[in-house]
Amino acid sequence: MRSSRLTGGLRRDAELFVLLLALFLCCASHMPLCEGAAEGKLTKNAGEVVEITDSNYDNLIHDGPWMVVVSASWCPHCKQLEPTWVKLAEKLRGKVRVGKIDGPENKILSKRLHVVGYPTIFHVDRKGLIRDYGDQARDLEKLYQFAVSGYKQYEPLPWYHTPHSLFGQICKQILELPRDLQEMYSFLHIDLGLSDVFIIFSGIVLPLIGGVFVIGAMDLFFVRFHCRSLGTLVPAQPNNRVQ
Repeated sequence: MRSSRLTGGLRRDAELFVLLLALFLCCASHMPLCEGAAEGKLTKNAGEVVEITDSNYDNLIHDGPWMVVVSASWCPHCKQLEPTWVKLAEKLRGKVRVGKIDGPENKILSKRLHVVGYPTIFHVDRKGLIRDYGDQARDLEKLYQFAVSGYKQYEPLPWYHTPHSLFGQICKQILELPRDLQEMYSFLHIDLGLSDVFIIFSGIVLPLIGGVFVIGAMDLFFVRFHCRSLGTLVPAQPNNRVQ
């Protein structure tokens, strides 16, 4: 009886922990996913060049396959490629989506894609594997053949060069951290009118308080779990005392 009660308590604790974790993840990711999905619907026009940015790349790239060029407005080779790129989008209508990334305007995405020059062309298949077009001729027919089947002859980029892999997502968070901190500082200092001293003090103290709370909560949960586990494993000792 005691063992069944302990097992039931452990099951309820585990279910509660999973529920809270799922709720946290849902709240943390719900808004960005909704915004990205909305952007994807607005730009999903077959036969047109889709503008890909820092904010919509991770949502759009899964709706492939893709032919994507990273370019710059000041680059003469990029300007020369623009008419061909528009024709490529029309020719690949219904087969492969065609996108364009403004490198200087989307520096984080360019770093995630390891762009070192303009224009940079690559293919993304349905599995998310990326293949660099390289320095091949940029005429319409060769671009079309590469997009449809020619990419299969090339090895995909390694996983650590793939921006939508787990490693790439971690790199994204690191690259976006300075921008996020700058936006937070602007909001606190300009919009709310808080002083620099208060912002610095809060930035040091609040994480410490949050860390203590998290450690205390985890300690309480796992110590309780451990004690209950011991209770299920160690049988009650018989009372050998002489009456």
